[in-house]
Amino acid sequence: MNAFALASYLVMVAVSGTASAGEPTPPPAEPSLRARLSGDVIKDAVRETLAEAPARRKESGPVLRGERYEAFGREMEEARVPSCWHADAMKHQPPKIGPINIGGIFVLPFLAAAIVRGKCNP
Repeated sequence: MNAFALASYLVMVAVSGTASAGEPTPPPAEPSLRARLSGDVIKDAVRETLAEAPARRKESGPVLRGERYEAFGREMEEARVPSCWHADAMKHQPPKIGPINIGGIFVLPFLAAAIVRGKCNP
């Protein structure tokens, strides 16, 4: 590895020495885009851009207001499929036989049916 590094260095010195012997050295090239874009330059550009942009008024509250949108929100909440492990699990399939409401441990078969039918998310 050291021999390769030494040979590379000697070749580089020899090539640069022949170029400078007869010809004038060219002016240094502009730095590459990556070298020009430092953190400070980017920060300054962002500050200038923000200073040129018009200030926007900040909105407070919901964008859509009114009774229609509130009613739509209530309808969406009602249509949501509930979790099987929360109090509103049987919202779309209430546990009742005819007009008789069922409660307690007797709800378990109705809960299983609701899970199978997709009326609640397990």
